[in-house]
Formats: sequence, C-alpha cells, structure tokens
Amino acid sequence: MTAAFLQVAAAACMWGTWSLFLRPSGIPAWASAPVLFAVTGVVLLPLARREPKPRWDQITLGLLFANAGLDALNVVTFFAAMDATTVAIAVLSHYLAPLVVALLAPIIDRERTPGGVAAAAVATIGLALVLRPWEATRADLFGVILGTVSAFAYGANVLVVRHLAVRIGAARAVSYHALLAAVAILPWAELGAIREAGPRALWLVAGALGPGALAGWLFVRALPTVGATRGAVLAFLEPLVAVGIGWAVWDERLGAWAIAGAALVLGAGLWVTRAPAHARSSIP
Repeated sequence: MTAAFLQVAAAACMWGTWSLFLRPSGIPAWASAPVLFAVTGVVLLPLARREPKPRWDQITLGLLFANAGLDALNVVTFFAAMDATTVAIAVLSHYLAPLVVALLAPIIDRERTPGGVAAAAVATIGLALVLRPWEATRADLFGVILGTVSAFAYGANVLVVRHLAVRIGAARAVSYHALLAAVAILPWAELGAIREAGPRALWLVAGALGPGALAGWLFVRALPTVGATRGAVLAFLEPLVAVGIGWAVWDERLGAWAIAGAALVLGAGLWVTRAPAHARSSIP
C-alpha cells in the first residue's frame, strides 16, 4: 500500500511540472496533445506486452474507448487553459476534479461523500477569489472555462481507468488509450506548429516521456490499490507543485486574496476526497 501511495504522489508531482515543458516548446494544445499521446502509447507498448492476458469483452472495450475520449478532452482543454491564462488559474480550475469524483462516485463506485454540495460551493468561492472576475481578462475567463471542462473530463476518467486497469493492466491501459486518443485528435491537430517549433519540439517530447508516459503509468498502476478518492487526495500535490513553479519560474505572483482562494479550492477538494469506510464497485 505504501508503494502505491508513493507512486501516485510521484505522478502528481511530475504532472505539476507540465509548464516547464509546454511553455518553452511554444506549441499550442491542438498540436502538443496528439504528440503527447503518440509518444506515451509507443513508449509503454513494451511494458504492455509483459502484462498478464487481458479480459476483453464489451465492458472492457467500452471502458477503453471512454478512457481515450475523456483523456483526450482532458489533455486538450488543460493544455489550452495553460496557453490562455496563468498556471495557477489553469491548474486550480482543473482541480475542481475531485468534486466531480465525489458527484460521480456514488453512481459508478457506490461511494458516498458527505458534504459534497457544500464543498462544491466553497471551491467555487475559492476559485472566484483566485480569478477575481471583476478584474479578470477575457483570457483568464476563457482559461477557467477550459480548466473546468478538463476537470470534469479528468474526474470522470479517474473512475473509468481504475476499472480498466484491473481488466487489462496499467501499461496496456495507458498505452492503448493513448494511441486511440492520438488518432481521435489527429484530424484537428495543428501539426504545422510542430515543424515551426523546430528543436523546441524536443521539450514536448521530454514532457511526453516524463509527466506523460511515466507519470500516467505510475498513477494508473497504483490506482486500483489506492482507490479513486484517496488517489485524488494525493494528486493535490500537482497544483501545489504547479503554482510553486508558476511563482518561481514564470514570475506569476499570487496576492493575499488569491492565496486564500487557492486554500479554499484545495481544502474543499481534500474534504470530498476523504476515503470512505466502505465502497463496492458497480462495474464487474
């Protein structure tokens, strides 16, 4: 169990470094997302071949395609949010995801979290303090919308991939869904931006190997043991690392109100992601 917790924590910390790879590359979301998925899928294929024989049936295929679709939406909107606004606003709006888990868990995993509605209200107030809509630019507001969409996609996907990994293995789940997501996004991909980036595109490849493939594999590998709710608790290391990098590297300062708002968002998420005493999956 301790090893699983450490794997989720390591994955979350790596996800928090995304801005270090995306911003130097200068590649927009619709070009970076398919590269991320393609590299992740190919790199993890050798590990997938070493895993036990998968359970292929209609439910497994449904979970795999849902995983691919939700993660494609999550990555594109999250990367676009980071293009549109500050790291803090993009990441904190994305981390409304635990509230989504709290809302969907009673349906999918039969996990009920007391205080979910109140926590959602607190998180909304906190995000408003970070954004301060009376002062926010249109880019900031657009970034929040994109981050919130990614939060819903990510929250739903955590519940889906947990069941998928049990059926086909962690490496296979991450690799196969990534290849499917790359193909799904390809028709809209701005691949010309990658050619224009030249050597800067290597930053994106490095991100695909670290925060992409390695972090994704560690997270999905540990999720069946840790559980969706406790996994979401540990994943709160991501916004802490991301906001810290935004302050230290990108000179994105947070005022007192923004710090208070960030504390409310994180606190609300931690509240709803407390591990329930008992839970039974509704997916066989």
